Parts: sequence; C-alpha cells; structure tokens
Amino acid sequence: MKVPNWMHVGLVLWMTVYLATPRLLAADQTPASAVPIKRTIDNIVLHDGQLRGALVDEAGKGVPDAPVLIGQDGKLLKQLRTDEDGRFRFKVAKPGLFQVVSHGSAAAYHTFPAEQAPEGAKQAVIHQVDPQVARGGSPAGLFSCLANPIFLALLIGAAIAIPLALDDDDDDDAS
Repeated sequence: MKVPNWMHVGLVLWMTVYLATPRLLAADQTPASAVPIKRTIDNIVLHDGQLRGALVDEAGKGVPDAPVLIGQDGKLLKQLRTDEDGRFRFKVAKPGLFQVVSHGSAAAYHTFPAEQAPEGAKQAVIHQVDPQVARGGSPAGLFSCLANPIFLALLIGAAIAIPLALDDDDDDDAS
C-alpha cells in the first residue's frame, strides 16, 4: 500500500517543528520565585507579649492583606494576614527563636521581653516586598530558534528529504 506524498510531507514538517520547539515551549513556563533567606538572627523586643511587624513595599507603604507565616523550630505556628496598614501581631507564649516568612523574605528572630531585651534590639519585624523581578533567559525569537543546532540539522534533513519524497511518484507507473 502506497502512502500519499502529502502524508510524508506532513510527517516531516510535524517532526521538524516538534523536535525543534521544546526549548521554546519550556521557556514559557514561569519559574518558582525564590525567597531570600536572611542568615543573621536579629533580636526583637516583645511588646505586651506580642511579636509585632510590618510588610512594606519599596516606598515604605504598608502592604494590606498579605500573608505572613510565623514558625518555630521549622513548624508553622500561625498564618496571619496584615491589616490595612500592612502590620501584623502574634501573641508569643514563650520568648525564643521564631521564623517569620512573607512575600519579602524569610528570616529568624530571637525574641525577648521588654525588660530582658539586649541593647540595640529592634522594636518590630519589617519585611520589604520583593520588587518586580525580570525573568532572564534566551530570547524566544526566530534567531534563537535558527541558532539551535538541532533545529538546523532538522532543517537541512527536511530540505533533503522533502524533495526526495516528492520526486518518488513516477516509479509506480513503470509496469
């Protein structure tokens, strides 16, 4: 049974396109954003047994209704939302080491009651929201596709195979 020529051409074109484009298709996927982790541990003063903090943007304005996670020893204690001014409060049962994670960053804080706080301890946690991050990578234009060696090899192979497939139709009439 003879397969029609248009099927050969279609198969070659389909293979050429789908073998050459995985890089372009993979580039469209959005990577997970990374949260910077602060390596130093700051001292924070507890006010009325509460850990206080704020989530601000680049201009210093509070970010309302943003999630803030409070943890201790790697376990989630509470998930909070900031108020309309970007502030949050967490009632601490026992002072110690706490992790605070927000859109801006993740950091560890050692909390102290007001009368036991070391000199220079901060009064509150302040996290700044990440600025807009530009995604890097190769340009997804025609030049980057043509610069791909696999695509060039497929293009050359198609340039050879398609004319051979189209030229092969006069062999059946020889009987």
